[in-house]
Amino acid sequence: MKKILKYIVFGIVILGVGGLASYRLIVGKTASDNRRQNAQLVRMEKPKREVITYKLTFNGDVLAIRQAGIFSKVSGNLERLYADMGAKVRQNQLLAVIDSTELFQQVQQTSATFSNARMIYQRTMQLFSQSLVSKQDADNAEATMKVSRANYEAAATKLSYARITAPFPGYITRRFLDVGSLVNLNNSVLFTLMDIDSVKIIVNVLEKNIPLVAKIKRAIITFDALPGKEYGGFVANASQAIDLSTRTMAIEVRIMNNDYSIKPGMFASVSLIIDEKPNSLTLPTMAVLHDEAGDYVYVVENNIAKRVRVQIGIEQDSRTEILSGITGSEDIITTGQQFVKEGGSVSVQP
Repeated sequence: MKKILKYIVFGIVILGVGGLASYRLIVGKTASDNRRQNAQLVRMEKPKREVITYKLTFNGDVLAIRQAGIFSKVSGNLERLYADMGAKVRQNQLLAVIDSTELFQQVQQTSATFSNARMIYQRTMQLFSQSLVSKQDADNAEATMKVSRANYEAAATKLSYARITAPFPGYITRRFLDVGSLVNLNNSVLFTLMDIDSVKIIVNVLEKNIPLVAKIKRAIITFDALPGKEYGGFVANASQAIDLSTRTMAIEVRIMNNDYSIKPGMFASVSLIIDEKPNSLTLPTMAVLHDEAGDYVYVVENNIAKRVRVQIGIEQDSRTEILSGITGSEDIITTGQQFVKEGGSVSVQP
């Protein structure tokens, strides 16, 4: 009987040990599976070294470096046209002629009056030298001559206004009247003249960025109408005063236009380059996270996520400059970082 009990106890012990071993195996496997299942799937990359450009960006419209509406200072019929829209003209080139018949007659009349007054003055001065006329008569003759000369010169100047000339070289971009049209002082705009050897863009710098204007090194300009091309420019003038309605200061950016490919009225994007830093450390902007304490990234070490605080600079082309916090050799989580926790396991997706 004792022998049978001994075997029964031994069997119970064996079953207990086997059950405990099986339980530990199952529990251990389950925990291991849970850990593997809890490992967050992520992607990572190393920081890149590239040139970071500090710049101010604006949009604006292209303006001619010089532009003028060509007016007529006299009335009359438009007699001749020597330039049309699109014509390139030189400085002082004749553009149009106004009928000058009446103006020419006025010149003739004032010329005759001046000649007569001059002769009277000369005769009076001869008589005055012989004490045959009074000093008052001599002074009156001189005054009459000077008034006649002034009238003649004014008429001659007015006659010259009948010849419309270009005040500076450039292109005729608009012509408003045809030959035979009546030109008067109310509708006397004949042409629009633009000098486009160089062009300008006026941009408005925010008040907080005005101290940076003195640090601008150069300007890069692109145009929607000229895709794939960049043009260099420079800051030519600054207004030195703030517009109270917008709290901005006007800046003139000038661009050379030797091939005349840039046209007034084009829409432009202007980048004012403040500084360029080569070999800067950058990460995809989405890899940088934020909380109350500041900015941070997740670094992967032995498949464990580690939160690292960083100091960021500017954002450029969807990448953010990293000023401090990492050396550049780390593996940074760039996808899935929103779901990672400090010290959590990660599974790196190739």
